Amino acid sequence: MSPTVKLLRSALATLLALAFLALTFPVALVVRLATASFDPDRTRVSRAMRALGQWMVACSPLWRVTVEGTLPATGAFVVVPNHQSMVDALAIAFLPRDLKWIGKRSVFLVPWLGWAFHLAGYVPVLRGDRESGSKALGTLRGYLARGLPVGLFAEGTRSRDGSLRPFKAGPFKLAIEAGAPVYPVAIWGAGQAMPADTAWLLAAHVRVRILPPVPTAGLEVADVDRLREEVRARLAAALEGLAGPAPGAGGGAGAQVPGVWRGRTLTWRISRGVASTTSSSASCSCSLAPRSGTAPASSMHSPAKVE
Repeated sequence: MSPTVKLLRSALATLLALAFLALTFPVALVVRLATASFDPDRTRVSRAMRALGQWMVACSPLWRVTVEGTLPATGAFVVVPNHQSMVDALAIAFLPRDLKWIGKRSVFLVPWLGWAFHLAGYVPVLRGDRESGSKALGTLRGYLARGLPVGLFAEGTRSRDGSLRPFKAGPFKLAIEAGAPVYPVAIWGAGQAMPADTAWLLAAHVRVRILPPVPTAGLEVADVDRLREEVRARLAAALEGLAGPAPGAGGGAGAQVPGVWRGRTLTWRISRGVASTTSSSASCSCSLAPRSGTAPASSMHSPAKVE
C-alpha cells in the first residue's frame, strides 16, 4: 500500500473518530433523560457509550478488535486492564459487561466527551491528589456494594513503549475491602493503533484477553501488595503471549451471532452460554472482517474510555 493511500486511510479514520466523539454527549443526554426515573446508576448511558465505541471500530477502515475470555453476567467485580493508548477505551467497549470506570479529571473537562462520561456515572480523579483519589474510590466502593462491576487502569497512565508500568495500590485495596474478585484484562495492539505523541490513527489488530479471576475472599488490606504483584504478573505473561503472531480467524467452538453493517461483520462467539442478560457467563471473541452485503448490526452493546 502506497504512503498516500495509508495517509488517506488514517485521515478518514481520524475524521470518523471525531464524528463519533461528537455524538457522545447528545446520545448520553438523550438516554439519561429517557431513563433517569428508573436507572439511578446510569447503566443505560454506560451501555450507550459502549455501543458508540463498538460502532466506531465497526466503521473504521483501520481497526480490528478481538476479545477472548469471559466475565460474569451478574455480580460485582473489579476489572484491571493494562494501558497502552487512548484506543484502549475502544477495546474495553467490547467487554461483555457495563462497567463504571475511573479516569483522570482532565478528560472529564473535555467538552462533549467529558460531559458524556459524567452522564454515564464514570468517576473523575485528580492524579496525585489524595483527597480526590479517596473520594473516587469511595464512589467505586458504592457501585460495588450495589452489585455493579468497576474498572481501573492500575498503571495510572498509559505506557509509552508498550511495557507494563508499576501498578498503583488503589484498585487492589478497593477489591479487598469490597470482597470482589479481580479480573485482569490484557490489551495488545492499542499502542500501535495510536502511538504516543501522535494524533494519527494507524492500522492495528487490537487483541483483548480476559484472564481468569483472582479471588480476594479472606484477604486483608495487608495483602494488597501480594495481590497487586500477582495480577501484574498474570498480565505480563498474557501480554507476552499476545505479542506473538495472532491465531487464525475463528478459534473456539460456539454459536456465532453475526451482524453485518456496511460491508464489515461483527461476530460474537458465545461458548456455553447465550447472548442474553440471563446467561451466567459468556466467552466471546468478536472480530471485524470484510463481508459483502449490508444490513443493520444487531445485539451490539458498547463502552467508553477512561485513562
